Amino acid sequence: MKDSSQSPRDRPQVLDRFAAERRRFLAEGSVYGAGAGILISLGLGQYARAQGAPPAVGSGPGARPPPPPEPAFAQRAPLHDLAGKVAYITASSDGIGLGIARAASAAGMKVCIGYRNEERLKAALPLFKAGNAGVLPIKHDVTDRDGWAKVLQTINSQFGNLHLVVNNAGIKTGARASTVSAKDWDDAVAVNYTATYDSVAVCLPHMLKHGEGSHFVVTSSMSGLLPGGPLGVYTATKIAAVGLMEALRVELEGTTVGTSAFVPGGVNTDNYVDTGEVNPYRAAQAAARAAANPNAPVRPNRGPPAGMDPIEAGERVMNGVIHNDLFIVTHPEYMPGTQERFDAMLESEPKEDVPPNPDRVRGETRVLTCGIYRRETAHRNEKRKSFRSMTLDT
Repeated sequence: MKDSSQSPRDRPQVLDRFAAERRRFLAEGSVYGAGAGILISLGLGQYARAQGAPPAVGSGPGARPPPPPEPAFAQRAPLHDLAGKVAYITASSDGIGLGIARAASAAGMKVCIGYRNEERLKAALPLFKAGNAGVLPIKHDVTDRDGWAKVLQTINSQFGNLHLVVNNAGIKTGARASTVSAKDWDDAVAVNYTATYDSVAVCLPHMLKHGEGSHFVVTSSMSGLLPGGPLGVYTATKIAAVGLMEALRVELEGTTVGTSAFVPGGVNTDNYVDTGEVNPYRAAQAAARAAANPNAPVRPNRGPPAGMDPIEAGERVMNGVIHNDLFIVTHPEYMPGTQERFDAMLESEPKEDVPPNPDRVRGETRVLTCGIYRRETAHRNEKRKSFRSMTLDT
């Protein structure tokens, strides 16, 4: 990669010739240019740039105007300094979300905690250190589209501009796609996928307007890259969530907003494991279960589970944000299986004696490649001292 020693902090913002030309290219064409659909649907066409373009007026079959120039580098991290910035993490009163919220708070961010259960929230709040930038609990059902606007209004009134949205809420259903009920399917799609779009619909215009550098993260799963088990509904929605972050990266690459798909493996959900204290919420739940079924056998204490600590997972998410990593992968043990999936796709290419029709190929040129992947590969080849550091200096 050319000039790979240049740090992400030092690279010029990508609001340069290629971004301006692509936005003009789209504005002078039609709304069918690939790589602009979400922005246009939100009334933000002025921020859009096209990865593809409609046919030129009066051109022959398959003929298209020359494409706008591609950027030389992956998008510089818009949100590369976390201190003093504002984060909203959905479903962050427990589990991975709480780990992300604690890491964001430790990095100096003002943190808004999305929650639904009051008792979980009471157990979560003592884990935030006194003197940090600020913690604001917000009760929020992520499937309520109108509720997203109210959340943003609350955040703006309390903390000012919003810079980071982590769509962490999810339903880990074991339902199979072949047998799931319509209600369970709708519920999973609403939480695991549509809620993320709703966050974009409400928060993206605000982020683009203030222009201070912002980022969207979705907590997917390694199931979003590797369908490793009979969890059809979960797999389908998590793959869709990853795809949304990729689509937004294409559309937002020339703006001040970045995107990441967080694809973790096993993570411990109890944030009290390493504190030396008992999780009061989980203790109360265990006591209630014991009281309801006093004759149930007592399970032996096997110690903490073997998954990643939630605060480590949170630090790795923050590291991905400040580097604008498209994929935040935390569990390398899943990669051999993921490689098999990608290999199967490549091996599925039909190997035929007759090459494809040249006219057809010319007509498909705009969708045969997507530059974000080349640039992301080059970006990931840059050496990084740590995948847990929450500043670019260490």
